[in-house]
Amino acid sequence: MLIVVVSEMSTRLAAAVRAARTAVRRGPLTDAPDGPPQDAVRWPTALLDPARAVVPFLGRAQELDELAAWAHDDAAIRLRLVVAPAGFGKTRLAHEFGGRMSRSGWTVVPVPRGREAATVRARPEGDVLFVVDNAATRLGLGAMLDAVGRPAKGRTRVLLLARVAGEWLRRLRWGSTLWARIDRDDATQTALDLPLAPGLPDDVVLDAAVAAFAERFGVESPGVAAVRAPEPAGATRVVDLHAAAALAALDAAGTPVPATEPNPVRALLEVAASSWAWSAREAGLDLTIDEVQDVVAAACLLGADDAVSARDVLRRVVPGLPGRAGARWLLGLQGSVVGLGTSAAGHDRIGDLLVVDRLGRSVALVGSCTWGLSRKTALRVVRVARRLEVELGEEPGAAALASELLRRAADSCGDDPRALRTMILLKQRSLLGGTADDVHRGQQAVTVARDAVGRAEALLDLGAALKESGRLAEALDTLDGAVAAWRRLAAGDLDRYRTGLIDAINALSSAHWGAGLTQEALTLQLESLELCRAAPERDVGWVEPELARTLISLTVSLVETGHPQEHEARNAEVVPILRTLVARDPRQWGAALAQTLSNRAVTLTEIRPEEALPCAEEAVELSRRLVLQAAQRQRPQLGFALTNLGNAYAALGRDREAIGPLDEAVALRRELSRENPVAHTWTLAYSLASLGAVRSRLGDLGEAIAIEREAVLLRRRLVRENPTRYRRMLAASLSNLAVTHSRSGEPEEALPLEQEAVAIRRGLVEEGRPGEEYLARSLSNLGVLFSELGRAADAVAPTQEAVAQLRLLATRDPDRFEPGLADALLNLGAALIDAGRSEEGIEPTAEAVRVRRDLARRSPDLHLPGLAAALSNMVSVHLDLETFDTAAEYAQEVVDVRRRLVDGSYAHEQDLLRALDLQTRVRRAGVAGGRAVR
Repeated sequence: MLIVVVSEMSTRLAAAVRAARTAVRRGPLTDAPDGPPQDAVRWPTALLDPARAVVPFLGRAQELDELAAWAHDDAAIRLRLVVAPAGFGKTRLAHEFGGRMSRSGWTVVPVPRGREAATVRARPEGDVLFVVDNAATRLGLGAMLDAVGRPAKGRTRVLLLARVAGEWLRRLRWGSTLWARIDRDDATQTALDLPLAPGLPDDVVLDAAVAAFAERFGVESPGVAAVRAPEPAGATRVVDLHAAAALAALDAAGTPVPATEPNPVRALLEVAASSWAWSAREAGLDLTIDEVQDVVAAACLLGADDAVSARDVLRRVVPGLPGRAGARWLLGLQGSVVGLGTSAAGHDRIGDLLVVDRLGRSVALVGSCTWGLSRKTALRVVRVARRLEVELGEEPGAAALASELLRRAADSCGDDPRALRTMILLKQRSLLGGTADDVHRGQQAVTVARDAVGRAEALLDLGAALKESGRLAEALDTLDGAVAAWRRLAAGDLDRYRTGLIDAINALSSAHWGAGLTQEALTLQLESLELCRAAPERDVGWVEPELARTLISLTVSLVETGHPQEHEARNAEVVPILRTLVARDPRQWGAALAQTLSNRAVTLTEIRPEEALPCAEEAVELSRRLVLQAAQRQRPQLGFALTNLGNAYAALGRDREAIGPLDEAVALRRELSRENPVAHTWTLAYSLASLGAVRSRLGDLGEAIAIEREAVLLRRRLVRENPTRYRRMLAASLSNLAVTHSRSGEPEEALPLEQEAVAIRRGLVEEGRPGEEYLARSLSNLGVLFSELGRAADAVAPTQEAVAQLRLLATRDPDRFEPGLADALLNLGAALIDAGRSEEGIEPTAEAVRVRRDLARRSPDLHLPGLAAALSNMVSVHLDLETFDTAAEYAQEVVDVRRRLVDGSYAHEQDLLRALDLQTRVRRAGVAGGRAVR
């Protein structure tokens, strides 16, 4: 499917042409038969209506018990949010719970859209449960909750049902005065997801459902064996399982069902389309099956709640159809057992798929459905479009369709503040990527804002849209204004507006980071962290999401500014918070947890590599699950997780195990880079750099050079666009490529690359940016290259500078910097030997051996190869000084260590052969070929 965005004029023309063609080809109508349609129970989509409770209620006993305990507490007012994507059973759970509450003497009041506050103000006496479905799309919630806080005779419970606990929920904290009057435990949250209950397999759900549907049809149940179960097992929605069971029962009842459609809801829609077409013919309407599907899709988008709106839908889609008969038919589909359930769009999952399938393939139908909308209908289109973004973003064409629907709804609404607020409020924070339309709507919202809170919100939304659109300079100015506006509000009531101020500060810090202003970002993040920590106990539930976002951003800045230990402390703090948030809303917070685990693996790889691997493995496992749910949205996170897993293996010396995840990461990021070069070129270069380094260490030098050259080229391009952010990455790739050229026996190719890396890294350090250890590494490599080129005298100075810097760093953080210090000491000793200063070379070489011995005792798998290299250099020094007995002792130790390392790999076997050869030469007291190891 493909939706093409075209001009307003061309869309109007296409819609007009479509209407004319439809009117011309419409022929005489067939007579409608007498009497109503028979056997209406066979209408398939009605089978999934949760209000009808066709299938048994399974697997939610724990949730029902929790809701009952929540409701029967003595507190005067309590609220609970039940969150899950469409099709996971929220509405059915609410029906079951409402029935239980009614039987125990409570009054259950469904809250209609648009009458939220009025419904609460008219509450009956006694204990009352208010049920608010689709809470995320209710702009009247703030006023409703203010009304909930009024004194009442009896207990008040409010059950909110929503798909995600996103932007709408966050804004309730300053949109209602209720929260200051209740404790933190009076507002709780539950997430629904499969499995329905521990130990309840899909087959049990399918068997019960197919039996219930078969009983409704009056046929024998075909059993679970007849059901084509959706994939993957154990990770599907309840509605998918029920749709699959309904298809099996329909087939048993003799109704033709699609044999090849893998999605059970789409297959059920195909069956439904035939039933809708039959009902149209029964009503005397001459409609093709395509026209029927277009009409129902338009009704799902625009609503057909009464004769007027039903006629409007028909005029848009099939002009020339008799209005009265057509409206009766369409209203029959919407409100009876025939069709889509009790709401105007029926079951959201079914209606949304139909909208994407029909409008996503027809620009003309989009134009017909969205031309000249009333503001009420335009707001409904906004709600459906935002729902498509969240629920069906992975469906081909859904994102483009949602964007076009939003644009057309905005055109119909003009500068109406309520409409603009709806469009912004309903955008989920997890949906990244701003567009010109987002910026335009944000600018309109700022212009028409009517009060201080509205203006502060609008400035923040506009700044975020500018940042996501890449307009960083404008974003910084706008977000500065947003922070100032929120500071003024918070000065009057800090607790009420705390989360708004924190969010604005976090958005501004993110823009600073994106512009390469890391220190400024860090300062703002620390302020945000302080605000979070100062929140009162009752607001912990509100502040936890902001605290998590603050800590996630802070960990990145701490790495950028050279504070890895503080980074690890903040990472360790945020992980349990994220696990709590994931338990409340896995769809919204799962990606954040995966990203944080992956980032933590990066830091641990540098300071405690043995602890990094479990974090990296969990991040990959979680990312793979997220990709199954939303591939397009979660692939970038999987790319990060795979790269960091490869780096974790490499840090433990397990280079061969690192190749698999790194190869997969590179392939994935090549795809992403082709789709969106602006966003993913740098991530491709990151994965290429890691893969090239591993290939180089494994001896695949030709392949490593090709990979690392590509990384250098990509990073040079990125530096031209944003030197502040990408120079450090370019220096890393230059140094990696230089090392590989050196291993290939091409020091003349390597020298200018390493010299450029030194210049970049020295410049960054002089600017006050962190990276002394990387400068020291390049200086040490530079000394090696000078030695390889026969410039022994030039090799000493850079290696001495490297040792001095790493010695200072190791005193501050020995776990992180002692391995690098040992390597630099080894290179300094080798440089001194090559320069004919063997007596001076013995001291740094001996110190390298001492450091490596200590490291190898703590982590032998990781540091024994380095110890063997240091011992080999000690052999070379003593051979040069003709202290042959001491050389022989060290040579024996080299052989012993290399034997411990042999694991069947070619590289370790060759290292052992070289050690035995060195031992032989020592025994013969020969110096030929006894050159120092670097």
